[in-house]
Amino acid sequence: MKLQRNNSNGRKTRQRTGWLIVSGVLFLLAAALLAVAAWQYFNPNEEVQTTLPSGTSLVQAQENEGVDESDVSESLLSQYKVAEDLPRAVYIDKLNVASRVLPMGLSKDSSIQAPVNIFDTGWYTESAKPGEVGATFIDGHASGATRQGIFAYLDTLAIGDTIQVEKGNGERLSYRVVHTETVPYDTIDMQKVLQTYGDAEKGLNLMTCTGTWVAKKATYDKRVIVYTEQV
Repeated sequence: MKLQRNNSNGRKTRQRTGWLIVSGVLFLLAAALLAVAAWQYFNPNEEVQTTLPSGTSLVQAQENEGVDESDVSESLLSQYKVAEDLPRAVYIDKLNVASRVLPMGLSKDSSIQAPVNIFDTGWYTESAKPGEVGATFIDGHASGATRQGIFAYLDTLAIGDTIQVEKGNGERLSYRVVHTETVPYDTIDMQKVLQTYGDAEKGLNLMTCTGTWVAKKATYDKRVIVYTEQV
């Protein structure tokens, strides 16, 4: 009986030791993963991904578009990174606009999404990339609930005014305004909006809200559209 008890105690000791080793390994693995995640989050040189985590849709990510009225600092703009051929930032000197360009998809109602933050702009990912044949489409907010947005004065742009788009590789492309229009939101021809204007081979089209707030639709009743050509 004594020998059996000793064997039983030995097995229990080995089992406890085994569990302690396994627990220790799991703890170290979890700590390592947390450390990597923290480093990626706080490292300003880490490239910002333009795709969402698996299982997350752009529709889910943009459910609160336009509700964030916090400032986007110059530091955040300078640290923002995308793939080399994608639009990273848009600059309109006449309007004092310098903004990050975030990738956008379609909302639940099939309209093109707008950013959560009113000082960001959004590039529709099904439109042309900067420098490609076709029209690059970028939208932004004219206002939030209490503050003016990045495109508050988009309607003041005139033919001949210039806009720049910076790509992820640092290259800046210049565009010249060739046409502007303000139309009721429910009559917009999106096929036209997503195409270059006139004979332009490469262009950039911008859009924002204007007019009167329609509470039932939770939007303004008109849209300002600016058409440009690459120069």
